[in-house]
Amino acid sequence: MLTRKIPVTVITGFPGAGKTSLVNLLLAQNPDRVIGVIVNEFGKVGIDGELIAAGAGPVIEIRNSCVCCTVRTDLNIGIKSLLARTDIRLDRLIVETSGLADPTSVLQAILADPDLCMRVELESIVTVVDAANFDRQIVNDIAVDQIAFADLIVLNKIDMRIESFIEMLQHCLRSLNPAAPIIRVNNSTVDSETVFRSQRFSLPNLLAIEPGLLQNQHDHEQDESIESFAMECTNAVDPSRFKNWFNRVVQQQGKTIMRMKGVLNLHNESNRFIFQSVHALSEVKPGKRWPNGSTRVSRVVVIGRKLDSDTLQNGFLSCMHVVSNATGVSYVTVTPRSKGSSRCRASLTDSGSTSALRN
Repeated sequence: MLTRKIPVTVITGFPGAGKTSLVNLLLAQNPDRVIGVIVNEFGKVGIDGELIAAGAGPVIEIRNSCVCCTVRTDLNIGIKSLLARTDIRLDRLIVETSGLADPTSVLQAILADPDLCMRVELESIVTVVDAANFDRQIVNDIAVDQIAFADLIVLNKIDMRIESFIEMLQHCLRSLNPAAPIIRVNNSTVDSETVFRSQRFSLPNLLAIEPGLLQNQHDHEQDESIESFAMECTNAVDPSRFKNWFNRVVQQQGKTIMRMKGVLNLHNESNRFIFQSVHALSEVKPGKRWPNGSTRVSRVVVIGRKLDSDTLQNGFLSCMHVVSNATGVSYVTVTPRSKGSSRCRASLTDSGSTSALRN
């Protein structure tokens, strides 16, 4: 008797392109289906797991990694742990990679495991491209690989560029990947029927791009100049102080900070507040309500080059509602790439709860 294979969609794209927004829209369009989500984070403090509105589906987070090298094992374990759940019957899986993840590493985690290949089927690789910041990002080899390996390209934020630039951008995308369809959207708004239930992935085509993929011969080179700064704090944040600080950081350090995101415990607010920036573009908006009796923790992640971690830390601490009581900082770290090594360590952790899986 043939066992039904679980379809897997891999969603990739450079930091801030709109991957999490796309995942949430896909989930919202399929409320009656149980969709498992695996989210990868660059840095030790997880943010994206809290932003996934999974409904009935489980969410698992892999932190402090780029889904490469040694962490392929963690991704493999994460998928198998979801498949082993007896309390749910998965309809499909979504893997949202870190914006700095090389897609070949994700594919190796699935395709190089014969047992996993018997249980899941890679349906498509969807790459979200940030039209607003494309010219800054395309100089990075990882961004190029993400486009080249895509089965479907979602060209996002087209309202932030004039038509002639979008046409030039599409020409560039087509030169990197002549086969993948390109969808032009704003706010990652894509019909799930376009993404799901369409077998776009082709292993022969992939091997034509990366012949040594299944033999683990891929030469994965990581940009060691990229680092992340992460911080957690249990003190309430003053909205006005944070707004002034956040705007100042985005305006003054937008070129060196590639991505900034976080979840805030604002003073006198019952809801989480979500903030994010991509270079000089930024937004702050309300999120889910804090659960009654829960510990409210603000989390901040900054990804970029030549980060001044002390200044960032002190600036964020100055945003506390009671500055003199800044002892609520529970975690501060800078996690640069290891010199002389492209390997990154990772662990399966929870997404803001005490369990590695969140229902």
